[in-house]
Amino acid sequence: MGSEGYKVSTATVVKVGICLTLIFAAMGSVRFARFDWTGLPLDRSPVTDERQVGPCLEKIKPYVTESGRTIKPVVVDEMQYLSLVEHFRGVPDSELQVTCFYDPFTFRSGISWMAHWLPFDEALSLGMTNSIMTILGIWIVLFALREQRFSERALIGAGIIYTLSWNLFYFGSALLIDSGVVAALALCWYLLARKSPWLTLPLIAVGYTLRDSFAIIIVVLWAWCWKQYRETERSKWAAFAPALTATVLFIVSIKFWREVLPDPVAAWDVTPRISTVFSNLGDPVGLVTLAIGTLPMLLPAYFVYRRSAVEQAWFRPLTEPAMVGALMALGIMGWTVLTAALSPRTFWIGFPFGATLVAQWLSTGRPKERLDSIRLPFVTQPVSADP
Repeated sequence: MGSEGYKVSTATVVKVGICLTLIFAAMGSVRFARFDWTGLPLDRSPVTDERQVGPCLEKIKPYVTESGRTIKPVVVDEMQYLSLVEHFRGVPDSELQVTCFYDPFTFRSGISWMAHWLPFDEALSLGMTNSIMTILGIWIVLFALREQRFSERALIGAGIIYTLSWNLFYFGSALLIDSGVVAALALCWYLLARKSPWLTLPLIAVGYTLRDSFAIIIVVLWAWCWKQYRETERSKWAAFAPALTATVLFIVSIKFWREVLPDPVAAWDVTPRISTVFSNLGDPVGLVTLAIGTLPMLLPAYFVYRRSAVEQAWFRPLTEPAMVGALMALGIMGWTVLTAALSPRTFWIGFPFGATLVAQWLSTGRPKERLDSIRLPFVTQPVSADP
């Protein structure tokens, strides 16, 4: 992807990581644990709502933490994850601020389980856990780009685009749980960059508990193995064994975790509806947010594809692992347009792969020329080996 035999120095990556961490800390403070200290009207959800879900009448209303702080407005996802923190702390279900637990939220309770160990109220604990996961994601992506042999300038550019994103600003330190699955996907991507597919198996065993969309790594792993098979002299078995093993393990883990995690009383309705589509497409604020949250990754990915498609057959670039990850995330986001709210949040899982595509875009042609003309901090002469 980058230059063979070339790696950005570890010291440079650490400096960039510290700077990006500070940037995230500043912008993430706006939404941290939903303290909402700025008073900005960023949440557009109704203050109260009701939904009949199976046998349960779920009342969506302001949430009062165990420390007495009121969070409003909230969405059902936030109420579920906050209540799951309390559930893991041993609070009786009858005392929780939800009527019932629902599928899929209970099967995404890994971050809530981590948060329940912290000695703070459920919202602060969840916000801290999410922030830590977001910061881990930033650092892991930087080291993945280093392993992929991109230049300092491409690494810094991709890192900035990754960090200065709507998803990290709006969701990275708040009360939803996507930051955990993004960090896990980033770590898998880093391990693949190091050509260590077998080391992804422990993450694949637990990834379902973070979010079911972690499954995209299985498709990415198959694409990675296919690329290894094309470009090396490995046998089919040697090339595809990691992907086959990971697929079986993930299927088994789903069965296991659905038996172990808290039981849902009913399933939240995610049926595609034409009314949902029209409502989403008629929401100008949602459409602008969607564009802001996705285009900084999607446009470079498109330019990389277009350039590669000129050099190769049109289909070949679509099988590149990074492109597969971005396309899978785009597909999942498309599904939410049919079934739920219009939000770039579901595309966030594609960011680790998108960062690689951004770095590729910045490494050739006019983007590289423009980037080379900018004075950037921490840019030094290339080093040929690890320090």
